[in-house]
Amino acid sequence: MSGLMGVKLRRDLRASWSRFALMVVALAVSLTVFGGLLLAWASIGGQTSGAYMSTEPASATIVLDQGIDPARMAALVEQTLKRPGVLRASGRTQFDAAVSIGGRVLSVPLQVFVAAADDPMRMVRFDLKGSWPPAPGEILIGGDSLGLLGVRPDDELTLTSPGGQPLRLRVSGTVYDPSLAPSPQEQRGHAFLSAASLRPALLDQLKIQVAEPGQRTPARDREQVVAAAGDVGAWLQRDLGLAVAEIQVPTPYAHPHQWQADVLLLSLMAGGAAALLLSTILVANMLNNLFTQHIPQIGIMKAIGASARSIRRLYLTMVLLVAAAATLLALTPATLIGRYLLETLLQILGIQSGDLAAPWWAYTGIVAVGLALPPLMALMPVLRASRITVRAAIDHRGGSEPSAAGGVLAGLGRMSWSDRGLLMALRNTVRRPARFWLAVGMLASAGAMFVAGMSLNSGTQALEEERRQKRYWDVEAQLDGPAHADAVAGAVRKVPGVIRVEVWNRVQIGLAGTGRLPFTRTYPDQGHGSVSVNTVPADRVSAPPPLLEGRWLNPGETGAVVLSQIVRDNAVPELGAGDAVRLFIDGEPSTWRIVGIVEEREGSGGGAYATAAGFAAASGQSQVVNQVRVITAGHDERTREAVAAAIGKSLTGAGIEVGIAASVSRTNAASAGHMGPVLLVLLGVALPLGVVGAIGLASTMSANVLDRTREFGVMHAIGARPKIVRRVVVTEGVLLALAGCVVAVIPALGLTAVLGAGLGNLFTKAPLPFQVSLLAAGIWMVLSVLGAVLATEAAAGRASRITVREALTYL
Repeated sequence: MSGLMGVKLRRDLRASWSRFALMVVALAVSLTVFGGLLLAWASIGGQTSGAYMSTEPASATIVLDQGIDPARMAALVEQTLKRPGVLRASGRTQFDAAVSIGGRVLSVPLQVFVAAADDPMRMVRFDLKGSWPPAPGEILIGGDSLGLLGVRPDDELTLTSPGGQPLRLRVSGTVYDPSLAPSPQEQRGHAFLSAASLRPALLDQLKIQVAEPGQRTPARDREQVVAAAGDVGAWLQRDLGLAVAEIQVPTPYAHPHQWQADVLLLSLMAGGAAALLLSTILVANMLNNLFTQHIPQIGIMKAIGASARSIRRLYLTMVLLVAAAATLLALTPATLIGRYLLETLLQILGIQSGDLAAPWWAYTGIVAVGLALPPLMALMPVLRASRITVRAAIDHRGGSEPSAAGGVLAGLGRMSWSDRGLLMALRNTVRRPARFWLAVGMLASAGAMFVAGMSLNSGTQALEEERRQKRYWDVEAQLDGPAHADAVAGAVRKVPGVIRVEVWNRVQIGLAGTGRLPFTRTYPDQGHGSVSVNTVPADRVSAPPPLLEGRWLNPGETGAVVLSQIVRDNAVPELGAGDAVRLFIDGEPSTWRIVGIVEEREGSGGGAYATAAGFAAASGQSQVVNQVRVITAGHDERTREAVAAAIGKSLTGAGIEVGIAASVSRTNAASAGHMGPVLLVLLGVALPLGVVGAIGLASTMSANVLDRTREFGVMHAIGARPKIVRRVVVTEGVLLALAGCVVAVIPALGLTAVLGAGLGNLFTKAPLPFQVSLLAAGIWMVLSVLGAVLATEAAAGRASRITVREALTYL
């Protein structure tokens, strides 16, 4: 670039510094958000995968219908290691137990993971502050469970073992296990115990790692894992006579909540990319307006010998300076946002954050996008401005062709009753259709995102309310083992404050098509992906879930089962209403007919329903139950807690072992913990879009004022007061903001429906309730109008100060 061109570049930057500052801010804001999300996304996979893989998780867990002693399990492990495709193997078990401290039963259950004392911990391992194995009489507690349980190291706990014997255990250390979902989300504590502390010690889980073909690395193909685990399961049954209750094969080497982080980040990145694209289009439009004002100067430069190439180089350098300044300004806050978001997501996943630095290619991507996108979007305006001829530049007057809308408004202006100032503002608003639609489009995009985000939050709240309504009971009690239904109901009805009792039987089962082994996607916590059958009381209060296929159960019907769409899709996608299915109850298969498919949300039910008579006939037992739901006279938390404590005592006095009796509020808290991150998806995107929209409005009004410099001069010459001129310009901005609100209506409704269905299916396996937040619409309208007033204030002030002399000398 020649010295003269450099001088012009510096003068142009100095003369229009406020416009260039707006460009830099618009780009920097959107690039900051996009960059922060990119940095978090680039790091979350490595952090999560590294933490999860550090536990050497099992590819599959083969659950036996009966536990075996540690010595026999050790021999079984040695034999399993000789099976084709098996890389590692280990024997384990786990159970849920109620916990008491000093005679006080805690309201939070404890999930206990058990390994043999001599287990080498080559797989399914964890980090601990203590030593393995803990000595007999000692237990290790998950670090994130301490606060939930309200216990500390060296506390003495009492819990009931699977054999029914109370265990007094001292907390000897803490454990960090990133393969488990966080305790506060699940409302369940985690603990780790040596089999030496159990009497009797029985292990019923054979955990295996499946290798890649011909390699010594774990396989990541679920179909390959299913095939190898199925071979081991068939071998156990055929050659060793061990019945297999279930084979659990989750998504290989993926944290149970990792998909939540992936969905959130990818959704946010899509919104951040949209904001970045809009801001780049805004910058290109602002530069186009600048180039249009420079047309007379371009004509003069060409007349004295400047080439089109040198002019293109001048203006592309100008664009690159804007892009470089925005990129430089965005890097530091993008890094801070990325680290904060990454740390927050890791907390959601229950993973301790280590090095939060993003990989180098993520920073390279931010710089590349920041430097390349603005010049690319501004290329056509630059080429158009550089190709203008000297004659065209001399003839240029900067006017615009009258539009049809402008003609109609001009006609209305001749009516005696019309407000000339309002009509002038309306006419000026639509004078430049492309500029009008750009400003309105940006404001509408931000408004649609904001309203959709708040509406999504309303849908989430409606879902939680829907779930609370379905949890019609006040207190739920889990029994340590099955008990006769009449005995349980009779003991609970004696408790003061109880007005209704429902007894259920909920049993974890395996599910398979005819002639197949039962495979599920159950994770090690036995919650995510597990399948349970619920026996439905004949007098249940609530209505059955909505039917998708077939019908609901008839009272006393045997051999019939109803499946949720989640269980059907995960376990037996090829089956539907009318087909036969095998249920593995305590490892024993029985054949049932699917009479219906119902719609359920993730975590809202067991997945399979049968009558008490049907379950008793299939299991060969009398009608027993292990779950009690109680409706109390008062629905406050104090009454619920008092009744829960009394139910525990009453059942224990009747000789029925109680695992835990607690208020329904604990279940509600766990459900809300899963849906908490959903609101972040859209509200995080609406902020940068709103900033870009406000900058676009300020830019549009500034350009409109410059275009009408002569017009404002004429208005001043014929006696218009500055106050009137200012009102006209501010009214234009308000009209643009209101137009943006009107245009945003349809996109907001569409976004709410589409994202509610998409995110609902991802998070809960069913669409979120469609809710439109009128409060959000009102808030956005107020914010838009106030923002329009502030954004147009500078342009309005400039218009009110234009002198007649300045208007006459304006090119």
